[in-house]
Amino acid sequence: MSKMVSVYASDDYKLLIDFEDGSNITFNMQKLVRTIPYFRLKDLPSFRMVKFDEKSVYWDAVDGIPEYLPLRLSIDTILFSLRD
Repeated sequence: MSKMVSVYASDDYKLLIDFEDGSNITFNMQKLVRTIPYFRLKDLPSFRMVKFDEKSVYWDAVDGIPEYLPLRLSIDTILFSLRD
C-alpha cells in the first residue's frame, strides 16, 4: 500500500483516507469512539483534530495531558478491520 496523503474526519465519525496511488478508503469509527481507549474522540471537535503520517492516523493529547493509551491507528490495523 502506498503512503497516505490526506485524512479527513467527517461529522459522522468516519475517516476518509487518500493514498498517493489515487486509492482511498472510508473507515467508520462510530463504534470505536464508544470504547474506553477512544472515548474522548466522541467529542466531535477532538475527532476532527486527526493527524497522519505515512502509515498511521493519530490524535495528540488534549491540553498537554499525556495519554495512557496512545490514540494511534496504523493503516494495517485499519485495513484489517475493514475485512470483517
